[in-house]
Amino acid sequence: MSVNFLHQLLIAPIPYLPKSLVWTLSRRYIAGTDLASAFDVVRTLNNAGCCATVDVLGEDSTTREEVEQARDLYLAAIAGIDRKKLDCNVSVKLSDFGLRMDAEYCYAAIRELARRAKEQRNFVRIDMEDSSVTDVTLNIYQRLRNDFENVGTVIQACMRRSPDDVKHLLDTGPTHIRLCKGIYLEAEEIAFTAADDIRVAYGVLLEQLFVGGAVKVGIATHDPHLVEQAKGLIERLQIDRSRYEFQMLLGVAENMRASLVGDGHPLRVYVPFGERWFAYSVRRLRENPEIAGHIVRNLFTRH
Repeated sequence: MSVNFLHQLLIAPIPYLPKSLVWTLSRRYIAGTDLASAFDVVRTLNNAGCCATVDVLGEDSTTREEVEQARDLYLAAIAGIDRKKLDCNVSVKLSDFGLRMDAEYCYAAIRELARRAKEQRNFVRIDMEDSSVTDVTLNIYQRLRNDFENVGTVIQACMRRSPDDVKHLLDTGPTHIRLCKGIYLEAEEIAFTAADDIRVAYGVLLEQLFVGGAVKVGIATHDPHLVEQAKGLIERLQIDRSRYEFQMLLGVAENMRASLVGDGHPLRVYVPFGERWFAYSVRRLRENPEIAGHIVRNLFTRH
């Protein structure tokens, strides 16, 4: 029986468990339900030598009222980060800003966030979601970067189209990219599904971004093989530390995180929070066997 299959068996009943128990399993990976809790976690990370990015848990807003609520919470986050002098930015799923409901309304909302973030000398990362919204997400990012330098987006290594997307972005303007493996389940003709193929694609894309002149690259992975490969590439190409940062999820691979920080590499931790933590927890645990493995080990380890 494979380890991944065992993980899937262990997390299959999670949606049916009491929320209090799911919270016990998930709290290491979620800052809390409110902005104050997220700020506390960010401060702790800053004190440990890490920067952070906060993400409000939510997606697929279906009304303008929901979009405005999401936007206002992000605006409060930007203001609080500035007021508390935290080393932190924000990461946004466009579907939480109504992307599937009204793309232009979504654009107006994210533009307002980018404008306010610029005033506060902060940065907005536009997350990538599943393949049904890749084109519109990249389009909105490109429209924004015509007017704002403080915006970036995400490229998923598993997507077969990613080398062409990276080339286009590099050819057409200053590019800030978080490179991740990708967690969405896609058809074989759209995405690589074998772990080794995704690893190879990740390495190729990382070099393409560095050589092509990306302003800054977020190396978002907990894969030890890819971390070592990235470190080797950084050394070989003599990449300045202002042009990259490693990025990891809250609560995952903490020993590796500490090692990277100890070696002087810039590192950012993704800090999710919000009232919709339950849906996020179930999705993350289902889609990421690595996190499931961490949880299973924690359950049987004394602290």
